Amino acid sequence: MSTPSSLSQGLALLGAAVERERSGRVGHNASRLADATGIERSRVSRLTQELRALGYLERDEAAVLSAGDAYFRMAAALDEPWLRASRRELRMLASRLRMTALVTAASGAGALLLRSETGVGAADAAVRPGMVTPIWCTGSGRALLWEHTRTQLEDVLRDVQFVGVGGPAAARTVPGVEALLERDRVTGMITATDEYAEGVTEYALPIHGSMGIVAAVAVSGPPHPAARTRSIHALLHEVRDRLSVLAGGR
Repeated sequence: MSTPSSLSQGLALLGAAVERERSGRVGHNASRLADATGIERSRVSRLTQELRALGYLERDEAAVLSAGDAYFRMAAALDEPWLRASRRELRMLASRLRMTALVTAASGAGALLLRSETGVGAADAAVRPGMVTPIWCTGSGRALLWEHTRTQLEDVLRDVQFVGVGGPAAARTVPGVEALLERDRVTGMITATDEYAEGVTEYALPIHGSMGIVAAVAVSGPPHPAARTRSIHALLHEVRDRLSVLAGGR
């Protein structure tokens, strides 16, 4: 049996804390969460610290853990009309392009996968909702940074360790990320080739809501010839526009 990932264990801890809170009984502290989930106490301590830092868990004066603001924001987002509609749009993209289609939202220096669909023959069948990838070296991640200024980029990426993350074409500095954004703003489309994984190209666009960018829609797969790339661009723009309208944006 394979070792559980940090993601699956973190979700198990969050789920256990929320379930306990919803029951109306006294919430769990880290020790009781370890007992409830069967996860080693030292690992529970580290993972709950990370979940608290991200805002998914809160701890009160009695060390009881409960759902944090980020959890409720994400729960609200999952009920948004545009996100419900994105399932149909992603299936269309995945089917017609035979690529992996996905919608992500910003989570600090990461891009949180909200929904995904994998086309026949696509290579990214392992992607799962809830996974987090770097915001600076993925197409969907950089689309979330589309309107960021240099100061905002420096703030988001302040504690990022660029070295050892991403593919051979990934940016390794904040100015490098800014340069890629400036290049892609000219073409009107994020194109990330060999940035997260070698041999993979990701095309992405930001989805605008009434208060700015709420998410990104993207497709990923092997590089394509120019004629097919134009078709990808056209379909992705159409989907982005429809989802932006539903999100209350432009």
